[in-house]
Amino acid sequence: MEDHIRALLQRFQYSEQLKETAAFRIVFGGETLSQVMADLDIHNSYTLRNWVSLYQRKLQTGLFVCPAMTRTPKRDVQALQQHNDELEETLQQANLLILALHTMIEVAAQELQVPIRKKSGTKQS
Repeated sequence: MEDHIRALLQRFQYSEQLKETAAFRIVFGGETLSQVMADLDIHNSYTLRNWVSLYQRKLQTGLFVCPAMTRTPKRDVQALQQHNDELEETLQQANLLILALHTMIEVAAQELQVPIRKKSGTKQS
């Protein structure tokens, strides 16, 4: 019985990368919950909505950060490599956020036909 419960719990554990991919596809890709659920084999729409909500909060607050290393792990090569990998992942997320925001600005400017970006050389009031 215990093995059955353990198997059920592991069945519905998703990686952070999958969670962010799913949320990104809904927030920026224009896909529906059902499309993403079917494509990524996610079984619960409430779970996916929660991931989207968390992702949107991250975007609003800019929470793509990595904690600083303490002095002890700085001497450990494996810890340094892991921290480097975390920093690269954080940088990739930040670059993706920048791209998404630039795309949103461009789409809004085209659809609303309003110049949103500041023109170079304009006078400040």
